[in-house]
Amino acid sequence: MADNKKNDNKNKESTTKKNIKKNYFAKGRSKKTKTTLIFGGIAAAFAIALIISLSIFMSHNKSNFGAVGSAHEHAAFLIKIDGSPIDFSQGKYQVKSRYIHVENNDGTTLHRHATGATFGDFLRSVGMQLNSEDNCFTTDAGNQYCNFGDNVLKSYLNGNTTSLASLSKYVINDNDRILVLYGNETKTEIDKELGDLSKVEIKFE
Repeated sequence: MADNKKNDNKNKESTTKKNIKKNYFAKGRSKKTKTTLIFGGIAAAFAIALIISLSIFMSHNKSNFGAVGSAHEHAAFLIKIDGSPIDFSQGKYQVKSRYIHVENNDGTTLHRHATGATFGDFLRSVGMQLNSEDNCFTTDAGNQYCNFGDNVLKSYLNGNTTSLASLSKYVINDNDRILVLYGNETKTEIDKELGDLSKVEIKFE
């Protein structure tokens, strides 16, 4: 009888240990499965977002731009905020789009290398934007300059006032001159800016 009880106890202990091991490994597999599912879900979401972004980008380029080399036009341009010009000769602004860009460490000549590429497309390529609805100019740093009091956003094409919407959609041609000003400039000051821009050398290269 004593031997039978000992054997029963041993069997129970063995069974308990086996169950503990099974539960331990089962929990481990469950954690690994959950981790795999989480990372798999994140990777899938990222892949989908990337595909959508690329599709939108390719669709935009396909519908609006001709092939690179389908045009070669040059224009002078200047953007001034509170009297200070934005220096587009900086490396961070150089050749950010094959379709329309500044190049060769120059920041005043705009080069258009494809049909349909607009001034607004250039601005977007360097992280900037002209917003005609809010009358705002947004820099690549995210700073917004909107009409407020005497400070007004103004745009000019070849010496004439033009709307922000028209300028943003404008496809530049050789010898065009574009001026964007934000501030409280007087007419005399604006005329001087236009005169100075007319003297800027356009690099036809």
